[in-house]
Amino acid sequence: MTDIGNNEVVGRGLTRRGVLAGTAALTGMLGVACAQGTGAGGGQAQTAGSKAPATLVYWCNVGQADWEKIEAASKEYAKKNPHHTMEASNFDTSGTTEAAYGAKMITAFAGGAAPDVMWTTTRRMMPFALAGGLTDLTPLYGRSKIKTDQYYSQAIEEQTVNGKLYGITQGWGVGVLGINRNLFERAGVALKPDFDKTWTHAEFLDMTKKVAKLNPQGNLDIWGVDYSETWPLWWDFGVEFLDKERKKVAINEKPGGAQALQFWHDLTHTQRVQPQRTGGDRPAGISMWNTGRQALLGNAGPFVLAQWGTLDFNADIVLRPKGPAPRFHRWYTDSYAMWAASKVKDAAWEFMAYAGTDGQKDVENAGGRSIPGYKPVAETVFVQRKTLNINKQRWLDAAKEAKQQPLVKQWDEMNAVVSKYRNDLLDQKIAAREAAQGIEREVNSLLAQG
Repeated sequence: MTDIGNNEVVGRGLTRRGVLAGTAALTGMLGVACAQGTGAGGGQAQTAGSKAPATLVYWCNVGQADWEKIEAASKEYAKKNPHHTMEASNFDTSGTTEAAYGAKMITAFAGGAAPDVMWTTTRRMMPFALAGGLTDLTPLYGRSKIKTDQYYSQAIEEQTVNGKLYGITQGWGVGVLGINRNLFERAGVALKPDFDKTWTHAEFLDMTKKVAKLNPQGNLDIWGVDYSETWPLWWDFGVEFLDKERKKVAINEKPGGAQALQFWHDLTHTQRVQPQRTGGDRPAGISMWNTGRQALLGNAGPFVLAQWGTLDFNADIVLRPKGPAPRFHRWYTDSYAMWAASKVKDAAWEFMAYAGTDGQKDVENAGGRSIPGYKPVAETVFVQRKTLNINKQRWLDAAKEAKQQPLVKQWDEMNAVVSKYRNDLLDQKIAAREAAQGIEREVNSLLAQG
C-alpha cells in the first residue's frame, strides 16, 4: 500500500466535506458511499434529539472486500433512518495504511475536520483519546438500552483509556493457529478430537517435525509452522512484555523473556520446522499455506473465513499449544468511536448503537468480517452460520483464555523495535539475551517520552 496519510495537513478552516473531497482528488480512488432510509436504530438507543435530521460523516479503513461487509450496517441503518444522511468513506482503498489512517485522524482532530463516527482498531484508541479527539461514551451507555456486559470484557477494557470508555465494539478476533489437516494425515500424525485443548510445546514440536520436509538443497520444502505472533510466545513462558503501569519493559525480570526468543530462534535453526526469514526456505511468489505446503499458520484470526474459500485441502483452526506457563491467546478489538467535537452526537450515537447491535447481523448476513462484538450475535448467528469446515467455536474457546496486547501510545514504534531485534535474532546476528536487552533498552526510551 502507498502511505499518503503522514504528509497530509488539514487546516482549521477546512470542512470535513472539504477534507473528503481533497483526499479523493489526491488519491483518485476514495469511495464515498451515500445512502438514506427509515426508523430508529433497531430501538436500541433512543436519545433526545436523535430524531433531528443530521448528516453523519463516517470513516473506516479496511480492505475493499471487508468494507463491503462492514458497510452493510451503515446501509441498513440509512434505510431505516430517512431523516439522516450517511457520508461513509473507506480509506484503505485509497492506499492508506492503518498507521497512516491513525495519523490522518489525529490531524483531522487538530484541524476540526474529523468524522462524527470512526471505525478503528483499539491499537489507535489510546493515541486518539490522548489527542483529545474522542467522546467519552459512558454517559451515552448509561441512558441507552445497551449494556457493557452484552460485550466481551476484553473489548471493553481495550476501549477504555484512563477510566473512560471510548468505543462500542464492531468486532473482535483472537489469535489461533490455522491447520492443514491433510499434511498431518499424510505424515502419519493422528489428530485426535480436541487434541489442541491440551497439547504442549513438546507435542507441537514432535508433530511439526514429522511434517516438515527439507529438499536436497537443505531448504524447507514443507513448512511445519510459521509463528507470527510475538506477545503470546512471551506469555507461554510466563512473561509480560510491559509492567502493570505500561511504563517499562518487563521481559527481562524473569528468564522467560530470553527463553521465548530462543524458542522462536530454535524453531527456525535447530528444529528446522519454521522457515528462515529470507533465502531458499521462502520460494519467491509462492504462498506456502495456499499451496498446501505449510502445516500450521501462525495467526488464523476470523479474517481467514473470507480468504480460505479456494483452498483445496482440509483447513481448520486449533488452539495454540501450551508452554511452560498458562496459555493465553492474543485478543484484539475493532471499534466504533465518536469525535469529541461532533455537532450531531445524538445522531452519531444512534448510528453507533445500531451498528454495535442489530447492525452486526447485517454484517454477518453480508458474509462477516470478524467475530461480532455483540454477544447475542456472536454466540448465535456467527457460530451457527457454517463456513467451510471451520470449527468457529474454537475462537470463542480461545477468548476464554485470551488477554490484550500491550497497548501503548507509541504502538507502531514499539512494534518496530521488537521486530528489528527479533529479525536480527532469527538472522543469527545476535543472541536471545542480547535481543531481549536491546528491546528493553529501546522500548523503555520510547515509553519515557510519554
